[in-house]
Amino acid sequence: MEARFGSGGGGEMLLEKRCQAAVRCCLRRVAMWKPPPNWSHPQWMEEMNAEAEAGAWSVCQEEGDDEISFWCIYQHALNACLQRYRQEWRYAWHCSPFLEVREYAEADGADLRAALDSLSEEERQLLRQLFWERCTETELAQQQGVSVQAVSKRKQAVLKKLRRMMR
Repeated sequence: MEARFGSGGGGEMLLEKRCQAAVRCCLRRVAMWKPPPNWSHPQWMEEMNAEAEAGAWSVCQEEGDDEISFWCIYQHALNACLQRYRQEWRYAWHCSPFLEVREYAEADGADLRAALDSLSEEERQLLRQLFWERCTETELAQQQGVSVQAVSKRKQAVLKKLRRMMR
């Protein structure tokens, strides 16, 4: 993924490796966001890629490549994506009648229920104890006779599985 941007003088500038890495890191985070209505996930990710690259490029132009940190580039790329994300959702909110927005919410709830139903009983029990019964990971570890780290890993695996199912 080489991102080239035209400079004002007619030449092209190759973004440094850290700029490319910051954009990739930003896009991994953005991929977890729900695309706005009327956007497919691939189209939305293409749009977010353009926004992230533009944000990274703008900060590199202002500061100069040698003076800027990875995290500064990442934050500018993420802010550009977040601004566009909010803009699209505001537009969707104002253009969609209330009933359609409500239907979206109901459909999302149905998807979540279906995803939860597809989990094993053990996985559902873990989520129930952590999020509904408000047990801590330490309490669950003591009850199950395992380490806190084991409970944490199980929780992360179940949440990751749910995220994959919700895409």
